[in-house]
Amino acid sequence: MINVLPGNIANLIAAGEVVNRPASALKELMENSIDAASDDISVIIEDSGRTSIRVIDNGVGMSPEDAKLCFERHATSKISTAEDLEKIITYGFRGEALASIAAVSRVTLRTRREEDEVGIEVRCSESRITSAEPASTPKGCSIEVRDLFYNVPARRKFLKSDAAELRHLVQEFARVVIVHPEISFTFIHNGKTLYSLRPVSNEKQRIVDFAGTNLSKELVDISVETSLVKIRGFVGAPAEARKVQGNQYFFVNGRYFRSPYLYKAVCKPYEHLLKDGFSPSYFIFFEVDPSAIDVNIHPAKTEVKFEDEQMIFEILSVTVRKALGQNAFTPSFDFDQVPSIDFPVMTKETSGYTPPPKINYDPLFDPFEMERSMPSDIPSVHVRQDVPEAQRPAFVFGSGYIAVPADEGLMVIDIRRARERILYEEYFPQLAERQPVTEQSLYPMSIDMTPEDHELAIENSDLFAKLGFDLRDLGQNAIVLYGLPAGMSTEGKGVEETINMILDGIRHGSLGDDAARDAATLAHSVAFSGRNAVSQAEAQLLVRQLLDCKQPETAPAGGRTFTILTDEEIEKRL
Repeated sequence: MINVLPGNIANLIAAGEVVNRPASALKELMENSIDAASDDISVIIEDSGRTSIRVIDNGVGMSPEDAKLCFERHATSKISTAEDLEKIITYGFRGEALASIAAVSRVTLRTRREEDEVGIEVRCSESRITSAEPASTPKGCSIEVRDLFYNVPARRKFLKSDAAELRHLVQEFARVVIVHPEISFTFIHNGKTLYSLRPVSNEKQRIVDFAGTNLSKELVDISVETSLVKIRGFVGAPAEARKVQGNQYFFVNGRYFRSPYLYKAVCKPYEHLLKDGFSPSYFIFFEVDPSAIDVNIHPAKTEVKFEDEQMIFEILSVTVRKALGQNAFTPSFDFDQVPSIDFPVMTKETSGYTPPPKINYDPLFDPFEMERSMPSDIPSVHVRQDVPEAQRPAFVFGSGYIAVPADEGLMVIDIRRARERILYEEYFPQLAERQPVTEQSLYPMSIDMTPEDHELAIENSDLFAKLGFDLRDLGQNAIVLYGLPAGMSTEGKGVEETINMILDGIRHGSLGDDAARDAATLAHSVAFSGRNAVSQAEAQLLVRQLLDCKQPETAPAGGRTFTILTDEEIEKRL
């Protein structure tokens, strides 16, 4: 038997499509404020949106009649004919947002138009207006959503931790503020101002204000205009790519959207420029004829359908490739790209290469007349043990490799992966026994962070301490490090990248409960934080430490630490 659903049940179903977490409600409220021609928007959050989400703007406001009508389903001022759907340029065009939010929360709306002496306050819950009274209120609109999902316990139960929900709120906030640099925005969480963004003249300045001044150094401009699409924006320099996926944004006609397909178009030109698992930052703005896209294929409007998506893919990929080429980015040598090592041709013109000194030697001397006892799992590798350390032949070459003579040819070691294995076998027993792996720094190191990252880092200072970081709050969205994990270099951005990797692990709940996983993550980060260049003595020490490991042949995060070039392979190349 088919029944027509009661209105309250239908509203709850619609709400589930539009509002699935606090961030969804925030997105809808902010977009409504944008459509109201606001130039100053404040977001005030309590308990990551569980208790309250409040958005205040100075837009055009609503009449008392519209203030009550806006809670009805499909009540909208954006569409009056079917043809209007072909040229949508505003955000909240379907009229479902406030109705859906009011179905699963308690909403208070206060609004006034400039021409009205008195505004109105409307209270609504479970899709019903419970009161509507005149109120003294500034021009614009203030809307507060309290007790989200109070009447849908199953939905509330599946909300994530406060840190995870706050991250989603900040993500939605970012998707709106980046594309509207002309508007000032404030984001306050539990009484603390996380973002205060001034109006600026362009998106790049807004991106820098939001994500931090360090980001401006890595952004590469892209721009192209065709009869089909206009593309502009910024992509990250390959050297600044990270394993942590953040700062990746597509916008079309001012609307944020996701597209795994176009993501591949951006990443394609980076082939052979990035290490495995790393991805670039990008902020890319598309402008197309509104009739050439469909923005109504997803309830949250985060997916769009382009009329000629394949052609846009090619245009985007070529544009990114051209920008990278103009900035002289070249591929880097990766240890695992080929089954055996292809030695680069060493010339005076090779950037960063210094020829090794000529060594006088006795051609009758045989350094392999005795074998070194090696671990049973790699019996084919025998480096002479009785030769004094100072005389063991170990040569540094290329962009981070060591060559060591072995019985069956030449052992070639990846410096960073070797460090990773060595550090893992040092860290794991200490973390398993909850012993500190910290080395106190002679000079404390300060790091500026985004407000979201700063709050997450301070909340998890105990986990950072467990992983070897003596981390303290410096205030003003900055931290100070008085100690680092043993072996960590302070050169370059290694420390910051490790902090970011740990924060990402905290967000995804993948750190803190497993000593082996924690040790592997930390060892990988510390190993890759240091420089590749090592001295002759450091190379000899690293070889000895690697071969003393229980599992010297692989790095904990994956990949070989060394390969063997046999005599036959070498002969074929000569």
